[in-house]
Amino acid sequence: MSKLNTEAQVIEGVNFFYVKLNKPSLKYQSQTDKEFSVTVQVDKATKVLWNKTFQKQKCKELEYDDFCEKYGAEYAIGNEEQYLLTLKKPANYKDKETGQLKDIPDAYRPRALIDDGNGELEDVTFTKLIGNGSKGVVQYEVNSNDYGTFAKLLAIRVDELVVVEQGDSAGKFNVLGKVKSLAENPNTKATPVVADDSEENEDDQW
Repeated sequence: MSKLNTEAQVIEGVNFFYVKLNKPSLKYQSQTDKEFSVTVQVDKATKVLWNKTFQKQKCKELEYDDFCEKYGAEYAIGNEEQYLLTLKKPANYKDKETGQLKDIPDAYRPRALIDDGNGELEDVTFTKLIGNGSKGVVQYEVNSNDYGTFAKLLAIRVDELVVVEQGDSAGKFNVLGKVKSLAENPNTKATPVVADDSEENEDDQW
């Protein structure tokens, strides 16, 4: 059962889906703006309290059959409607002076944490892929503006990790032997994108 703690700003006992912390993804209908995100599954009581707290950022409701088809029946809570919440955080911002999109500083990017077995949490944001159905706690931060009060993704703690199966990108080399993983290119750097002046101005905040 999940549990929302509005004072600590965490939701405990959630299932994680589509964790995008290692690399940000493009925002919906954008070719330039990126974001970090994670979808969490909560129970009905958590959904009710969340929707009351964040009225402009409500949980998504899925019919049981639709949820099972997309996520798997093994993750369903009961056999009625299922409730999902996607928390996000912008991965870049517009520089007011140059108009370029810049990555937010690493100090402000969301993190994935796992117990190291010695009572401390290890940052595995760049070393482990968090598979669908992993379980744990999501932490958020609250921001308010003229449009309302919203929660932004801060971090997740993975208590039960579902290992991601090897993808096709490495699998194509298996004729040479079983490939453990493909290395990241350390020389790859993001190219600054000059924002269109017609875009809506955004504050340099993260």
